[in-house]
Amino acid sequence: MSLKTLEAYLAEEAQDLTSKCTQCGKCFEVCPMINFTPLKGRESVPVVTDLVNLLRDGTWSDAVGTWAQACTGSGECITHCPEHINPRKMLSIAVSKTRRRQTTQGNNPMGGFYKRMSQTIHLLVGLQMEPERFRGLTGRHSDKKRADVVFYLGCNVLRTPHIVFNVLDLLDLLEVDYAVMGGVSNCCGIIHLKFHGDVDGAEKVTGGTLEKISAYNPSKVLHWCPSCVLHFGETTAGFRPLEFEFSHVTRFLVERLDRLRPRMRDMNERVAFHKHDGGLGIAQDVQTLLEAIPGLKFVDLDDEARWAYTCGPLGLNLVPEAKTALHRRMLDSARDKGVGMVVDLYHSCHRDLCGFEEEYPFRIVNWTSVLAEALGLDAHEDYFKRYRLLNNVRAVLDDAQDFIRANKLDPKTLEEILPNLLN
Repeated sequence: MSLKTLEAYLAEEAQDLTSKCTQCGKCFEVCPMINFTPLKGRESVPVVTDLVNLLRDGTWSDAVGTWAQACTGSGECITHCPEHINPRKMLSIAVSKTRRRQTTQGNNPMGGFYKRMSQTIHLLVGLQMEPERFRGLTGRHSDKKRADVVFYLGCNVLRTPHIVFNVLDLLDLLEVDYAVMGGVSNCCGIIHLKFHGDVDGAEKVTGGTLEKISAYNPSKVLHWCPSCVLHFGETTAGFRPLEFEFSHVTRFLVERLDRLRPRMRDMNERVAFHKHDGGLGIAQDVQTLLEAIPGLKFVDLDDEARWAYTCGPLGLNLVPEAKTALHRRMLDSARDKGVGMVVDLYHSCHRDLCGFEEEYPFRIVNWTSVLAEALGLDAHEDYFKRYRLLNNVRAVLDDAQDFIRANKLDPKTLEEILPNLLN
């Protein structure tokens, strides 16, 4: 049986979505990012009509390009659509068309992102772990040929590897038969599709990664990265037939909470939880896990979870003004309410927030570290935060010299680009 191309699949999806869209404009009206763009105050119906036209026949408009590039994946459009279709998927297809157009014209602001991302991950991995450990996280040189569960990392969580090590400890504690697969060589393809507009490249990457996962013959594949969740579970869902079930690692842990709860010790801490929604349910599962820890007392913060599905490059990073406003308001609120700890959700959130620890009187930690601490698991050094808080290139190079030698990194290159790596 011949498989359809990704381009054909997306074209079919676009036709199906636009055939059901009544162009009522509700999705545009509820989009939380519009007020941060030049589209603020625009009539909704003409912009949504332009979106439908772009997906149907390729007719371009600046308004649609602006909207698509500002989509932070909030999912507000989905919950408010009276026709119960998925405008977020429409915008995902639209942004791919937008980036392809920009690439053709030579003015894609995201051009070369995959290469830059790959270099950044390579260097940050080299500052935080030994080469043998990194190879184990990418699935290379593994003697494990079959696994009931594949823990699929995606790419960018490797910038904060302590999060990965925490989850692996949790899976070990639960005695799960698993394999690990991550890194840029196992990318989901979302960067090629939504940043480069390279549908053919995305097809190769997405299809290749699904084949490598399938080779383990798993019954379940556990996500970490929310961008991979959206790419595999929404934008390209149905592009390839799968013989395994995708789930998120948080859901997997919640389903086994009864086995974790008896080991949890009292933490006696006043905490705030930085959440995202996006309709993915991940924040709610983390909340369930954290609320099971004895002694944690939660303080509600106005963190606008509905604004984006993540703080990362395909979320709030797309609208820096919104991200800056949200983070400052949230952290100031946490300080004013006297918390001892702000718990963040994703790796991208942690990268953005952890450096603020020097300005505020509380710890900023990822939820995996909190859960591991409650379970009495060995702590993994958060080198990314450690380096951010050193706030000095020479101090970081001195601190990381063993890793630098082990990974044969060039200190001069690191010295030049380290400030950008830790942003």
